Formats: sequence, C-alpha cells, structure tokens
Amino acid sequence: MSDDIRDLISLKAFNLMSGEDGLVPKSLAIIPFPSQKLKGIVKALEIRDLNRRGGAIDSSIAVLFNEANDVIFYKNIDFFEALFDAAASNIIELVETKASRQHIQEALKGFYTRITKTIVDSLDVKKGPRESKRSLLLLFNLVPKDLDRIIEALILGDPVLVTGDKAVVELIIDTLTLFCIDHTPQIVYWTEEYVEGDIIGGPPYLKDLYNKAAIIDLHKGKVFYGNSNNYCKKCLKRARQLDSGQAEQLMNAYFTHFQAAVTDFVDIVTQNNPHQTSLDNFIEKIDEDELDFVENYAASKHPLLFDKIKETSMICRKKMSKIYSGFEKYKW
Repeated sequence: MSDDIRDLISLKAFNLMSGEDGLVPKSLAIIPFPSQKLKGIVKALEIRDLNRRGGAIDSSIAVLFNEANDVIFYKNIDFFEALFDAAASNIIELVETKASRQHIQEALKGFYTRITKTIVDSLDVKKGPRESKRSLLLLFNLVPKDLDRIIEALILGDPVLVTGDKAVVELIIDTLTLFCIDHTPQIVYWTEEYVEGDIIGGPPYLKDLYNKAAIIDLHKGKVFYGNSNNYCKKCLKRARQLDSGQAEQLMNAYFTHFQAAVTDFVDIVTQNNPHQTSLDNFIEKIDEDELDFVENYAASKHPLLFDKIKETSMICRKKMSKIYSGFEKYKW
C-alpha cells in the first residue's frame, strides 16, 4: 500500500473519530476512496493512556476492498460489525496491558483470517429464495444526510423511491420497512417503469416519473424532496453514534413514544371540552419538535378533524411557550 493511500485512510479515519459532541462513534463507517476505486470499513478505537493528552489514544481498524465487490460487504455488514467489535475489544485490551507488538500483530492476522473466511463463505452460498435483510448500519452509511425526510414520508404513508444498483436497492428497501410503524408497506423491489407502491426500487431515470415521492439516490448518497423533520433528526443523531442493535432499539423507543403521543393527542382533540389536566399531562411528555410531527401525522390520518387538530396544537404551543418563558426568568 502506498504512503498516499495510507495518509488518505488516516485522514478520513481521523475525521470519523471526531464524532458528534466529541464522542467516538460505536458504529462502523463505510468510507469511499473513489480515486483508488476502493471502499473501506472503519472502526474507531479509543485506547486509555494516561500519558497521552486527553488520557487516550485515538486509533482505528480499517479493511479496504474493491468497490466492485461492495455488495458482498453490504450484505454481511452486521456480521462484519460483530467481527470488528470483537477485534476492537481485543486490540484495546492488548495495547492497554502493554502486550508485545507480536501479540498485537497476531490478533490482527486472526481478524483478517475471519474477515476473508466470511467473504469466501458468502461466495459459496448457493442462491435460494430471497431473504429479507435489514441493517440500519448500512442505511446510515449509504444515506448520510436528510434521512429524516425519508422517515417522515414512510411514517405518513407517502411513497418513497430508492434508485441505484439492484442488489443494494433491495437491501435498503428491507431496512426502510422499519419505519412503516402503523402499516405493512406495499413493496416493489425493482421496476423499470412507473408502478404504484409505498416503497419502490428502480434505476435512476425513474426519478423523473415519481415527482411526488421522496427519493433516495444511492449512487449519489442523497435524498431528494420530502420535508425536513426535526423530531426524526434528533433520533437519528443519537442512533448514528450507536452500534446497529442499540440504534434499532433507540429508533423503536422513539417511535413507540411517538405513537403513544399521537393516541393521547387524538383523544384530546375528540373531546368537546378537553380538561386542562389532560393538556398539561400531554405537553409534559413531548417537546415542540415532536408536537409538530404529531400534529402533521394526526392531520394526515384524520382529515375531518383538521381544524380541531390545528386548534388543539395551538393551545399546546401556548402552554409550552409559557413554561419555557418561566424557565427563562429563573435562569442563573
């Protein structure tokens, strides 16, 4: 490996370790190196060392692969996460206990052997019926920005189009079903012409036919259309720092809370004269971002209650505003 590639990998890995709020992310990162036609899976490490500034050494483990073979890695990303986590724990322990260089190299060779075995085993698997594979880790890496727009569309029941290479599109569609929280989506894994559906996969040119859909372009790693959603943004910001299992648990918790808030809100809306205690109890459990989303969701599901929904949400905001202004008065 040339020094230029080593330096490039080091730079991108360093940027990864400079995570949100100074926290080293627990999740894997998939990093492209387009000039080299390579991609890398990178795991950030934080090794305790009281002799270093900040009391820690920032390091990383990276596995590079040809971008033409990315589907193999994408399909097995959650298994690779387990291998990386185990290797990271082992390396951290060896370094912190001052193990010899030879022991550390042997640990890395063992990790490399397990990675290559996983790839070989994957290539040897005979094709059978398609199995659903969901991975928030993969989704977070392939759609790094504006994913909140897609989540809002899915929860509200608006169509979502995913474009890119067929095998990767199918993997992403499987994961998107996590956000269809109140219905089973109608899925079209691949089509080359316009068809109706909740989540549709196809080649990039279909974007021109689905001008009312929220769109994920996997080739560009970008989201088009859809509405920004602050509640979903906050959830994603936290989830992206976690490993895949913890991230899915967090997302489920957020949307379970959201569904409960919607139920409480609609109950209040349908009361002729909602009791002040009901309103007070409701606004204690949510913030303004969640209220915005609850209002939009309730309006989309109960159009006949639109005016009452707007009126009730306005009352809630006024109450919240008074609470916030009260806190401001007592700031030190």
